[in-house]
Amino acid sequence: MAALGYYLPPSRRTVEQVVTAGQANSSAEKLIQLGFGSICVADDVSAEEMALQAVRDLQTRSGFDVDKVDLVIYAGALATSSVMADDEQERWGAMTDPTPLFRFPGLYLQAKLGLPNAAVIGLAQLACNSFQAAIRTARAYIVADPDIHNVLCVAADRFPRSAKREIVYNLMSDGACAAIVSRSCNTNRVLSMTHVSRGAYWDAAVSHDQLIAAYFPLARRVIVDAVDRAGLNLESIDLLVPHNLNLKSWTILAQILDLPIERVYTANIGRIGHVVASDNIINYVDAIDDGRIRVGDKVALFVMGFGAHWSCTVLEA
Repeated sequence: MAALGYYLPPSRRTVEQVVTAGQANSSAEKLIQLGFGSICVADDVSAEEMALQAVRDLQTRSGFDVDKVDLVIYAGALATSSVMADDEQERWGAMTDPTPLFRFPGLYLQAKLGLPNAAVIGLAQLACNSFQAAIRTARAYIVADPDIHNVLCVAADRFPRSAKREIVYNLMSDGACAAIVSRSCNTNRVLSMTHVSRGAYWDAAVSHDQLIAAYFPLARRVIVDAVDRAGLNLESIDLLVPHNLNLKSWTILAQILDLPIERVYTANIGRIGHVVASDNIINYVDAIDDGRIRVGDKVALFVMGFGAHWSCTVLEA
């Protein structure tokens, strides 16, 4: 990955504010015990605008010329992230004019960035795993097509304004991330990727208990498999970069993996909560800025999403 960036909306809500607004199921005390402090909320910022700002951040950090992009992959974790819908959008089931369903954010991003020669693909139905799927798809395209050199991957998600912010004991933020997957880059090299889907849990509300029971064994399997495919072992992983599920769940998973919790990057859980599909990249960038990741380090990025999917990517920084 030649360049990385992200965007978090400036508006914040503390745990107490989320609970007071009726957007949580648990008490403020319980959520604080689980490691949460505040979340980022896109009051008046659309998902596609956050995507654009994530790319701008990528450009600022790296100086990458987006005119070199051959393909754009736009990933939406939430179903609403795959079309340009807003809070005032007419309910889909009541629509008489279906044309708003054809307003796609990937094409909007292409137009705003001025990339008329780049093809655009949209990815959906992978929940929080969407961005890792975009990276995997970009990698496959580069391997398969010699004319593709740089792929811009973007994920952006914004919850409806009045929606609950707590899902299975996790607080959710709005946000976006972006990465350039490049043929000719020696940094942030993808060593392996593993992805497991379990359609038996497609209705997360109905299969809540079963999904919780499956989470830890499948998480361990996917992480160990990805590390093994990279020709490594867990002892050689310098840092595990998570999605920001609650701190208690990461303490348990670290114990299952026999990995010291100090080698899991948990600094952002309390600060920003779970940013849907963007956690991994946000945490990876911040871990580099914090000095937790150095050139040559072996890093595992893990994420699980409703639907249900488990993914792990192993990088050499």
